[in-house]
Amino acid sequence: MVCSSRNASSGDLVGKNQEININEVKVIQINKHEDDRGNFFKFQPQQILKLDLDSVAISVNPHIGTVRGLHFQVEPYAEEKVITCLQGAIFDVIVDLRLQSKTFGEWSSIELSAENATQLYLPKGIAHGFQTIKPNTIVHYSISGSFFQDSAFTIDPLGDLDVAWPIEEKIISKKDKQGISFQQAAKIFANSSDSLL
Repeated sequence: MVCSSRNASSGDLVGKNQEININEVKVIQINKHEDDRGNFFKFQPQQILKLDLDSVAISVNPHIGTVRGLHFQVEPYAEEKVITCLQGAIFDVIVDLRLQSKTFGEWSSIELSAENATQLYLPKGIAHGFQTIKPNTIVHYSISGSFFQDSAFTIDPLGDLDVAWPIEEKIISKKDKQGISFQQAAKIFANSSDSLL
């Protein structure tokens, strides 16, 4: 059975380096310097990731309501990620696919925004997605692994997890709409993890 939970609503932040509902996921407050010129942010993903930083990706989203995800990769290409919202704001959603985790099958959400200067660390085995809640939102990903098409999967964001997306009118890619169920995703990830034993 899939349990749902919401960690934080708009403006409600979890403390620095504190775990949220999903096991081993961390919410981290970025050091932010603000003056008359604007803002300066500095973050160090290599100090957060347990594995080496492999790549950086940026998602540019002009429209409110855009949904991306819920994405994950299976072993041996499963990834750690650090998610940061550089501009605008997102309703960020994570799902625990790890069969041995105490929060297996649960999803949780939090708002990440340029204003709250908050980022999210995701270990391997966490599916990730978001919906934009402001226009012209830019999301930055620090990733421990490269993209491999045959190892990449999407859970249907409108499927059996019953995620409470905040914006009713959604912009979703055809590929994400055709994503698999949570049950299928959990089985695929478990089988890939078993293959490493």
